[in-house]
Amino acid sequence: GNSTEIIGFLVNARKQTTDLNTAAEASTISNSKTNLRSNRAYSTLGFDIMDNLFVNVSGALEASSTVNETFFYPAADVAYQLIAPNSLANKAISFAKVRASWGKVGIAPPSHAAQTLAEGGFSYSTYSDPLDIGLYGGGFRLDDDRGNPNLEPEIKTEWEIGADLRFFQDRLALGLTYYQNDITGIIIRTDLTPSFGFDTQISNAASMENKGFEWDLDYSIIQKEDLKVGVYANWSTNDNLVTSLAGTETIDLTGGSVSSRAIAGHALGALYGSAAQTDEAGNFILNEDGFPILTASPVVLGDPNPDWRGALGLRVNYKGFSLNALVEHSQGGDFMPRTLHVLNRFGTTAITATRQTLTEDLVNFDGDVIPAGTVVRGNIENFGGGNVLLDESWYRTGIGGGFGDNQAYNFSLFDATFTRLREITLGYTLSSQAFRDKTHLGSATFSLSGRNLVLWDNIPGIDPEINQTGVGNGLGLDYFTNPSTRSYLISVSVNY
Repeated sequence: GNSTEIIGFLVNARKQTTDLNTAAEASTISNSKTNLRSNRAYSTLGFDIMDNLFVNVSGALEASSTVNETFFYPAADVAYQLIAPNSLANKAISFAKVRASWGKVGIAPPSHAAQTLAEGGFSYSTYSDPLDIGLYGGGFRLDDDRGNPNLEPEIKTEWEIGADLRFFQDRLALGLTYYQNDITGIIIRTDLTPSFGFDTQISNAASMENKGFEWDLDYSIIQKEDLKVGVYANWSTNDNLVTSLAGTETIDLTGGSVSSRAIAGHALGALYGSAAQTDEAGNFILNEDGFPILTASPVVLGDPNPDWRGALGLRVNYKGFSLNALVEHSQGGDFMPRTLHVLNRFGTTAITATRQTLTEDLVNFDGDVIPAGTVVRGNIENFGGGNVLLDESWYRTGIGGGFGDNQAYNFSLFDATFTRLREITLGYTLSSQAFRDKTHLGSATFSLSGRNLVLWDNIPGIDPEINQTGVGNGLGLDYFTNPSTRSYLISVSVNY
């Protein structure tokens, strides 16, 4: 594949053109080639007994140039229909089915991971004698990432049970599912002893498990020829646990002073950084002035994964008009808006704007005693050893605001709970016989939609749904990240 990166390019606003041949440019053009060969054979067998018991069995045999052997992935599902559709036997329950499934699936290792390759673009240096291979026309050396010819696919094994129910002549539909899966042989880069000749090696070294419950519901409240009103909802929870990293303590998923990481014994994406020291009971360990003391090394700060998520929707159809509205809610989880922590240092957040007159002598982070009666800009806090003053010395030069690793980031952790009006769509459809005769069209629908219209949360000025590193395994971080966009859409759909 080919890639081009252009940083700081100049745009001619009048001509709407970009000049790529100026001294201000920083352009990088690269290309790469990946050789991969794979094939897969798949078969399935399905049958039913008396239109009540339904069974499906399948298997896939896969071979890939990144794996030495072929691998077989089996799967099976079974469903039993307790009550047939529109059954007259029970007027309340119009349909009932229970189901169960089990299966395996694999992901082949990445290309060329089995080989120890060559690398370029390196340099050897001391304080006074740098040796850059680029000064000698370029070159290559044996890669310090050792290949692993014994790699196997990552294997995910999952089972689930559930039920599909319908009530009151199908006006109410309810689906229930409980699932559990184990992922073994997760391919990660593990550390090696440098004296061995290599720094890292890709291995099938990690494992993880998920389990959760989810349900979805749809209810038609009114069903008339000209008026239809219904609601729909869903709810889900997922408990994730990294069960093994093959001896590796943590794997950094994002980078930064506060990072999202894979840590054995914690959920994937755990927030990790420096914090205030606590004892076994969770109480702060304080200095002689009553202020917290930083940990000697980073610790787990929180779990960005929500406790549960849900949504509630409304749909209305009246003659040719339609309305659809959707509200989503995410409960729990931790969020780290480092933007606020940095802005505390500059005194531009609401928490640093408090002005008050002290009613007692207080010590600030620098150890200075501020006498009663003084008008201060700051906040009064008790970390467990009595009231202290959080003024400029705490936010600007202390551990309560700023950049880098020497910060008490546990004080910048927020509850990520939010509710969002996700979408509203209002539409009108023309489909009368007169319209069809006049236009020779089947129908025409005009709609106006708004998305991400309103957000309710407890994080000042920051959207808890954003993520510093975008879509990926790293979660719950913000560092001057753009908020979610609010958008409006006008659309016209024509059917012939």
